[in-house]
Amino acid sequence: MGRSISSTSSISLIFILSVDLFGTCLRASATTQLVKNACDFCEVKDFCYNVLGENPEANRATTRYNLEDVTIQLAYSNYTNIHRKVLTVTANEVDPTLKQMYKQCLHDYVLLKSAFDFIVHTLVTNGDMGQAIEGARTHLFACMSLFTQSPTSPNPFAQDNDNLAHFLELIRDISFIPLI
Repeated sequence: MGRSISSTSSISLIFILSVDLFGTCLRASATTQLVKNACDFCEVKDFCYNVLGENPEANRATTRYNLEDVTIQLAYSNYTNIHRKVLTVTANEVDPTLKQMYKQCLHDYVLLKSAFDFIVHTLVTNGDMGQAIEGARTHLFACMSLFTQSPTSPNPFAQDNDNLAHFLELIRDISFIPLI
């Protein structure tokens, strides 16, 4: 009877491994050549594959323009979630020093809205995406620098800011990939 249990465990383990391998193969085959080319060209490869590799809209993109559009939409959605978080944290902070830091960061996130509007306008008009991204990065890095200037202050937005910085880098890199 003990042998039956270990045999069942072995079968379960083999099943789990084969399901995982099947899932990995499925994910790899779901990523289109356009997304692969974009991600391989990017400075933030892992981030690109994590964000676009399994994204159905990204994998339906047939042109660089479509892929940029999808990436901008994903970045903007990420931005709005972070903005909401910064607003909530700022409103609930009781320490006056931290509240002031968070307010400054919130101000930068408010300015980021205009920067995202400019990024969309730049995409539509086929303008200089590098310049549009720099404008957004200026506001994001202003928020990030508040915490590097005061390293002992808690930074509840650190990972969020890093992710948004990766999104901006990804948009910029996609705009510079050679036309496919």
